[in-house]
Amino acid sequence: MKKVILLSLLFIGLAQTSFSQEKRVLTLEEVIQLARENSRSAKTAQTRRTLGYWSYSVYKSTLKPQLRLQGTLPNYTNRSIPVPQPDGTIDFVSVNQNSSDLSLGLEQVLPWTNTTVSFETNLARFDNFSNDAKYYQGDPIGVSISQPLFTVNDFKWNKKIAPLEYEQSKRSYVQDMEQTSRTAANLFFRLLVEQRNLQIAEQNAQANDTVFKVEQGRYNIGTSTEDQLLQTELDLLTSRSEAQQAQLDVQSLSLELRNFIGLTENVDLELVVPTEVPEFDIDYETALQYAKDNRSEFLDYQLQKLEAERSVAVARASRFNVSISASYGYNSLQKDDLSDVYNSEFLAQGSLFRLGFNLPILDGGRNKARMNEAYERQKLTEFTVDQSIITFEQEIANAVRNFEQIIEQITLAKKTEEIALKRFEITNGRYLAGKVDILTLTNARSSKDGAIRNYVTALQQYWVAYYELRALTLYDFKDGVLLYNELLEYDPKTDSVIEKAKK
Repeated sequence: MKKVILLSLLFIGLAQTSFSQEKRVLTLEEVIQLARENSRSAKTAQTRRTLGYWSYSVYKSTLKPQLRLQGTLPNYTNRSIPVPQPDGTIDFVSVNQNSSDLSLGLEQVLPWTNTTVSFETNLARFDNFSNDAKYYQGDPIGVSISQPLFTVNDFKWNKKIAPLEYEQSKRSYVQDMEQTSRTAANLFFRLLVEQRNLQIAEQNAQANDTVFKVEQGRYNIGTSTEDQLLQTELDLLTSRSEAQQAQLDVQSLSLELRNFIGLTENVDLELVVPTEVPEFDIDYETALQYAKDNRSEFLDYQLQKLEAERSVAVARASRFNVSISASYGYNSLQKDDLSDVYNSEFLAQGSLFRLGFNLPILDGGRNKARMNEAYERQKLTEFTVDQSIITFEQEIANAVRNFEQIIEQITLAKKTEEIALKRFEITNGRYLAGKVDILTLTNARSSKDGAIRNYVTALQQYWVAYYELRALTLYDFKDGVLLYNELLEYDPKTDSVIEKAKK
């Protein structure tokens, strides 16, 4: 009896705590919208999208000319330094001097040939403080060309890879947001199931209390047995315990859902059961085509193959290294006055040509092994990609079949719920009239409770599967809307989405 009193007090305390808190009514659509705006997974997706934007901006900047200013200001020395003498000896001479140099250059890489072309002007000054002498020397204008030969052209490969990586980041953002919607839908229905369990448990507790009182009255007049009375009392205690546990489960899942969708206030969530269950046909081939056209994985497969091809090209180019550099321009003689550096009378044409190479004569089979390794890695990548495509196609097929079955399950679950509720009402009335026993009533109640849970669970399966299909294909089959638009780009500088022109 003490246990009964304690359990009852705990149940009343939980109920009062629940009633004292503010309630917030939320639909499935509202929960998903809050998750897409506030959840950590949505914030992570937005950060990754911005990262992809700036990574692509870095690539595009490498194709533009660069204006560089570099130099040394100052390079001061005041100490004894070793100076080689004509006879081979070394004299230590005390010096007090400074040298400075500046270079301003415009540099452009020609991506189709990997040629670096630069225009620059240089100026150098030397100060000898020991005798108060200063000198200037400069190259007013010059052009330089640098051309590596037989090496991998990184710009060529980046031109193929960088746009795909950027496109992949845009698609991944849409996928991540759809996955956020799927997670929010799952949490919504998990809490909804527990709320239904709590509602069922509270109703059962009240019903068992009524049944216990009825059995007490019948026992007192001799129309019921003691074991039936004890069974009804046990059912009453069990139902109260289940109600208290359901209350704790609701509070736990409510906290989990609030944290996910970013609700900081401590409120009771009252979820609205979705009444609409749209029915629409999904063709496997159509779903698979949308997935291939929109999913980031299919870009990732292309990137993996490109990276493998690039590794083969790098291994091939590593066999030898040759580069050519040349420069031509005007340079001045050493002058005491800065203006003389730019005086045409003291300028002379100057040029430089350099051919550098590194050709291994005997490498112990290193190049051959490197090439074979790259080829085998390329084959492994192709096998892995082919298997990943097969696995993904199977995932699409399973998702389509699963969704079709869920539609049928919802229809059956709804019909079962209606029948079970009607049967329970009839059985409960017959029990109160004394026409059926407690076992028959218990069975009818269990069937009713199970039918209610099964219907809510079927709704959960439907909406989770619906958002899973959206994430897998980036297409909304319900509304016939494409969820991904390649022309839309996020601009972090204005925090807005803009539409670029078609090529």
